[in-house]
Amino acid sequence: MNYVAKIISAAVLGGALGGTASAQTMTALTSFGANGWLAPGAGGYTYLTTGSTERGLAYGNGDLYLVSRASGTAVRILNPLTGADIGSLNTAGITGGTFALNTIGVGQDGTIYANNLTTQSTTTPYKIYSWANNAATPTVAYSGNGGLAGARVGDSLAVTGSGSSTLIASGYGNSPTVAGNNGYAIINPTLGSATAVSLTGPTAGDFRLGLTFTDSSHVLGSQGSSLYRNTSFSGSTGTLLGSPTIPDPAGATADRLLAYTLLGGEALLAVQSTGDSHVSLYNDTDPNNPVYITSLNNTTGTLTANANATGQLAWGAVTDNADGSVSQDLYAMSSNQGIQAFIVTVPEPSSLALGATALTLVAARKKFLP
Repeated sequence: MNYVAKIISAAVLGGALGGTASAQTMTALTSFGANGWLAPGAGGYTYLTTGSTERGLAYGNGDLYLVSRASGTAVRILNPLTGADIGSLNTAGITGGTFALNTIGVGQDGTIYANNLTTQSTTTPYKIYSWANNAATPTVAYSGNGGLAGARVGDSLAVTGSGSSTLIASGYGNSPTVAGNNGYAIINPTLGSATAVSLTGPTAGDFRLGLTFTDSSHVLGSQGSSLYRNTSFSGSTGTLLGSPTIPDPAGATADRLLAYTLLGGEALLAVQSTGDSHVSLYNDTDPNNPVYITSLNNTTGTLTANANATGQLAWGAVTDNADGSVSQDLYAMSSNQGIQAFIVTVPEPSSLALGATALTLVAARKKFLP
């Protein structure tokens, strides 16, 4: 490779990754639990177990919310810096479903939403409850068949927007067999309505385990290893935009759980393995071509298997750093394997222009080369 080609190659790579290949970093939030890991049962904590009783995790209102069935139906409130239990949401009147509460999310206005799990939505309604704040009594935001009569729904939940613009997505399961269960439900909690999004291409249950909005009309979903579905939707019509294989050098044996954020102008996708619990970070500017950045695993020792491949990721607080960079906390829970906490950092915007600068220099030099 000649001099010019080398510079072009480096510049293109830098531009693709937002400046340089190592521009974004992920480190342990060491104040959380023990060195970034709240292990099941740590310190005698009874709401985080190895009995498949925790599948939902969300961040909002400056708090971390954990759905637990270990000692009855509960939504525990955790300190996002330490993992300490600081209280619970009111769960009065929450009933029905295979699990009365399963997964959880928070709107941009701070409204908390949690769903039940139903394995047959015709006979047992799919329900979504909402809390206006930590002190509120829950209300039923939605109750019905989830837009697809007879489907399993409630294994996954994602929330976007605020107020009357809030939308909730929940993936359908592949059992029982119901036509249309290769898609997902879009719930409007203001209207109390659910719409089944019809897709061509995905297989049954492809949005059951991992689910995230990238904006108000695009959803990524997964239930398999090292593959997610990139879709758009409008009303009941969905479009499969791509099915990229995730290039995970850390070992993509069970990459399922997904969470998207836009941080410092960078589109980032966090993906957690429900096998060994490692978390990988991707630049997702082009969702059909995710670019691997790094991986980290704060857990130690032998983990209890996550046989159901369940859990949830949650992006947390954003911090503007004194050096011009911006950071966001990230929380990752693979059932039976505890909760991990990380700090993801994107450098100052000026460094993101290095690729463009390099290309300008290449063009100038090339002008004088034979």
